[in-house]
Amino acid sequence: MTDALAAFLKARLDEDEQTATAPSSAVWASPEWRFTDGDDGPFVDLGTNQLAEGSGLNAAELEHIARQDPARTLREVEAKRGLLDAALTDRHHVSADQYETCPRATAADGLDETTLAALEDLNEERRQEDGVEPKCWDSCGRDARVRRTLELLALPHSDHPEYEEALTADQA
Repeated sequence: MTDALAAFLKARLDEDEQTATAPSSAVWASPEWRFTDGDDGPFVDLGTNQLAEGSGLNAAELEHIARQDPARTLREVEAKRGLLDAALTDRHHVSADQYETCPRATAADGLDETTLAALEDLNEERRQEDGVEPKCWDSCGRDARVRRTLELLALPHSDHPEYEEALTADQA
């Protein structure tokens, strides 16, 4: 249900990581950039160079650049990967009663082979009766939670050419 969006996010996070490590790959470079409003005016220490107001940037722009240093970006990538992993490993509701178990539950949700077979039989009955594939119940909510989390994680990349395709690929 979210495979394309998850793959899109993983690729963007890999790109962010590569972009963040490039400026500080030299031995003398610093992954942390510092904003200073010194006696000679505001500047950003990039570790290998300094940006100052003389570069055509104002103090607010310089402070913004310093806040986007490689170390911070790498921490954000790590946090977003953690959120992505947590969302993708979220589980469907499982009960001892197959009739109370979310129809989308699988062995990964903790179902043993017998319960899984019974649930699949029940889902087949539902397909025959309703004419549609059983969906995650609102009371379970796993699919909606995962989808919303991935949509929010993808939002900063809405200007990427593959964003719309990734957002709509798994919706059917």
